[in-house]
Amino acid sequence: MTAEQEERTGPRLHHVGYVVPNMAGGVRRFEDAGAELVVGPTDDPLLGVACALMRLPEGVDVELVAPLDGVESPIAARLKRGGGLDHLCFWVEDLDASLAKELENDAMLLVEPTYAVTFDSTVAFVQRRGGLVVELMGEKR
Repeated sequence: MTAEQEERTGPRLHHVGYVVPNMAGGVRRFEDAGAELVVGPTDDPLLGVACALMRLPEGVDVELVAPLDGVESPIAARLKRGGGLDHLCFWVEDLDASLAKELENDAMLLVEPTYAVTFDSTVAFVQRRGGLVVELMGEKR
């Protein structure tokens, strides 16, 4: 991390979320495009998904999100629309304050603060008025 990044206290992009129908195929597709597997596939039964983190050659991190077998997955509707780009995730220093700010700006709460196994952190999801889904990620509680 650069000194400039360390000084920055506001939200910073952590990853781009990308929905895939199955994890093995998603990882293979991104590796074929030159991406490196940073965090291997992890089942997250609390969120009903499996996740992996890929790093593109340009340094952008992409979280692959796939449904867990036998679980009512929150990404089922997204998969019915073909999967693909799903959300932007921002690391925030104060999850509660950042979530409150999103809600004050008319965002709709999709997922209350919940433990996320893959990143060993707490996350919350909102949908902004324009339709963008935003994941807020902070320290584990």
